[in-house]
Amino acid sequence: MECKVHRFRLYNYNPRAVQCIAVSDNSELAVGRSDGSIEIWCTEECWFQKMVIPGSENGSVESLLWLGNRLISAGLHGNVVEYDLTSGTVKILVDSFGGAVWCLGLSPTHTHIAAGCEDGSIKMLETSNKSLSFERSFDKQEGRIMCMAWHESGDVIVTGSVDVIRLWSIKTGHAVQRITLERDMKKVETIVWDVLVLSDYTVVSGDSFGRVQFWNGKHGTLLQSLHVHRADVLTLCRGTTESSIYAAGVDPRVLSFKLTNSEDPTSWVKGPMLQKHTHDVRSLALVHDLIVSGGVDTNLMVNSVSRKKDKFKRIYSFPSYQTVSVAQAANLVLLQYSTYLEVWKMGTSVDNTETKSKVLPLEEQPLKMVQLKVPTSSVDHIKCSSISSCGHWIAYSTSSTCRLYHLTYKHDESNIQVQKVRCTGLSPSHVIKFSRDSNIMITASTNHKVMITKLDSSAHTANLVHSHSLKCHTSPTMLLTISNDSTHFAIANLEGQVDVFNAKNMTHVCSLPRYSRIPTAISFHPKTNDVVVVYDDLQIFEFSIKSGAYTPWTRGILSANSKEKYLARIHKAVMRKHSNIAVVNNILHVCEADKDIIMCVSREGMFIIEKPSRKKGGDKSRFCHQFMPLLHCDIMDNSTMLVVERPLQDIWEQLPSTLYQKKFGT
Repeated sequence: MECKVHRFRLYNYNPRAVQCIAVSDNSELAVGRSDGSIEIWCTEECWFQKMVIPGSENGSVESLLWLGNRLISAGLHGNVVEYDLTSGTVKILVDSFGGAVWCLGLSPTHTHIAAGCEDGSIKMLETSNKSLSFERSFDKQEGRIMCMAWHESGDVIVTGSVDVIRLWSIKTGHAVQRITLERDMKKVETIVWDVLVLSDYTVVSGDSFGRVQFWNGKHGTLLQSLHVHRADVLTLCRGTTESSIYAAGVDPRVLSFKLTNSEDPTSWVKGPMLQKHTHDVRSLALVHDLIVSGGVDTNLMVNSVSRKKDKFKRIYSFPSYQTVSVAQAANLVLLQYSTYLEVWKMGTSVDNTETKSKVLPLEEQPLKMVQLKVPTSSVDHIKCSSISSCGHWIAYSTSSTCRLYHLTYKHDESNIQVQKVRCTGLSPSHVIKFSRDSNIMITASTNHKVMITKLDSSAHTANLVHSHSLKCHTSPTMLLTISNDSTHFAIANLEGQVDVFNAKNMTHVCSLPRYSRIPTAISFHPKTNDVVVVYDDLQIFEFSIKSGAYTPWTRGILSANSKEKYLARIHKAVMRKHSNIAVVNNILHVCEADKDIIMCVSREGMFIIEKPSRKKGGDKSRFCHQFMPLLHCDIMDNSTMLVVERPLQDIWEQLPSTLYQKKFGT
């Protein structure tokens, strides 16, 4: 197989800083970003971003906590928010009545939540009956409450603010102990950024002078002070036992502290340094025996605390969902940002077959045709978007609305018009897809419905023709694909359930056998309409909807009975450092006379599987490594492969969009 590869580097994707991290009882990770968005990560076998709750213009996430399988957040907007994880939307919103909320604490009995507020008060909320309700307020102190920790007895809360640490009685709501911190410089305040409280009432604090200090909480005396950070200590984390503490901050090192003698509370010593970040570290969390850290450099760093020889993992902040959509017939690319969309026309190359150079010069430069902004009346960020193959239909959804537009333009890109198209019944959606012939649009809504909208390009109208409730789906539908002949579509949710429907009459065709992992990519074979699914553990299955069973190729994979998953066997190095960049997020098909090729695209590169023909035996598989992280990959109608790469910021101006000629095949 030989094709041209268009390397598109005009997508200025900028991930946001990590603000806070929380770990659930089943080891799921909630990561709050600086734009108010929250990511839910699966950490069982590999690191996979299973869901993103988009932020908003006024959104803020300063603190996160898990209450069983309930996710609670708080921020500068002054509200305590609970999210519906089955739809990815806000479920309950409670005013703190104390201004901005800087921190949250969960009682050991999981019946109450404490919120530290801007006005210096602690607000107590009750969590019974699957609701959140304001209960009472503690005494007000001077200055905001920056951090808090709840003692395991449930009787005492420890808070940190400017120059002061206080211990509060839960029963009375009064401060029972006040600890004043010493200033390194008399006119510079000491800000207590984070606190921990151990079972013996030892209070651990991290402050703005780079000190990690240990206090006797009962008497308010200083036990030990370790000045090992060169700048503010922003976050603390308890290890697998109370004899180990981890600290990080503006000095981007994650340092460990060990208690050498359990009978001597002053025997804390500095331990080894874990792999450091490049910028400020704002949050630490313990998952299994792993320390997870995140901050301004946007990536999550994972270090093992039990196996010293294990290499750290850097979990890149690439979205698992698609933020790039392609109009194959019109050579257009839709780029999704938080508050606007951009439509680019791809450049064209000089088709000179005589040249021996692998780099083909551009005959026509790429052109930004349209920038479509979210209305100022809407504060929600864009959740998903798509463009039709013909390039005339654009749709996007936020958490509150779904909008459809018709794009009119001439071949010379003059007189471009964008018209909003009203369609009664459209709901906010997790995913939007257009059929290959651009006649229908299918959306998977946040209220567990699949909707089919019929499009009329000549009249610029759209009508909702089918709406099907997914009663058996209790988790969000995050994947949707439509067959090339527009006769079938398939959906997949976060519980591993994959269903195939008839796109003409919305009847259920079949359900694929349930696999234990989460689907990350799904597609139809362009000729046979077989469904190909890849999961987060790099396993791949092909299912025939005609026979209602796995294809012979898939049965051959299952009969091998290997401990390693199929795609992991192709690239051993991916398995060894398996992280989110190895997770497949797109599947491409190339059908030739004697070849049937499946391309599974990840952020790191492409798994290329040449399935065996009837005359040949085994399949041929390999992995093509990509130097720059891949944000999207697709095959255009002119057989050009579009590769959207993340640009290197330091050489941004030196990387124009160019066309390369490569060979994928033997």
